Amino acid sequence: MHEETDLNLLKKTIVFQSCLIAGHSIEAIFRTECNYLLGESNANMIALCVYQKEQLKLEFILDKHSILHDFLKRYQIQSHTLVLDTLKEKSEKRIKSGEAYYETDSLQDLLIDSMPKHKIKYFEEMHKFTKMISYPLLSLEGKEVVGYLLFCYLDNAEPNMNALGKIQKMVERIVSPFHDEKTNTFRSRCIQVVSDVPVLTTKERHVLKHLLNAKSYAQIAEAMHISVNTVKTHIKNIYSKYDVKSKLELSNKISGGKA
Repeated sequence: MHEETDLNLLKKTIVFQSCLIAGHSIEAIFRTECNYLLGESNANMIALCVYQKEQLKLEFILDKHSILHDFLKRYQIQSHTLVLDTLKEKSEKRIKSGEAYYETDSLQDLLIDSMPKHKIKYFEEMHKFTKMISYPLLSLEGKEVVGYLLFCYLDNAEPNMNALGKIQKMVERIVSPFHDEKTNTFRSRCIQVVSDVPVLTTKERHVLKHLLNAKSYAQIAEAMHISVNTVKTHIKNIYSKYDVKSKLELSNKISGGKA
């Protein structure tokens, strides 16, 4: 089960990186894969919060049934205008203490700076809110936190903790190029191609997907109606572009690990 999840995340990372290079907005990229991310994490909602200078801002919420969106709309609040000072303070405190993530059984940390406590409690009771888990997202150099990825659970839904950590690393690798460390701001689109995200041809992307799916050279050749030698040439080019020498190194690099 874990191997299947890992493989799916690797494939999604390739798709996300391709969309990033093509100039799509970060929100559009993630909304395209909303069902997948919610399904893998078993979350009811996922939110991306990023730093804009010293302030933490909510970039978007993946909310398949628009539960939180509708709730905020009822009180004439737009999600991107939420004040996140409390969430910022508590998340930073937990991360500085060495914790890998921050977990709370209330939405107050997310909403308390924008609406009264009794309204938050009403939402929690109405939708049987269970917990919120906040993961930090690090910069390309891994030296500073550029944002947080929030997973929210309703009606006693339980998180897939193994998947959450892997999704965090995937999102971190995709989001970090949007962060400008000099100004500590986040762009909605990537205006430059990051050097460690190579541009693959269409056939190379197909070969890569087959390769990560544990297909042999012969099986890839048969599936793509090309010769084994052509498959070897494509793989050689893929390894060269990713600057790796093995399938294991390739998998690690795509998933954000160290090659």
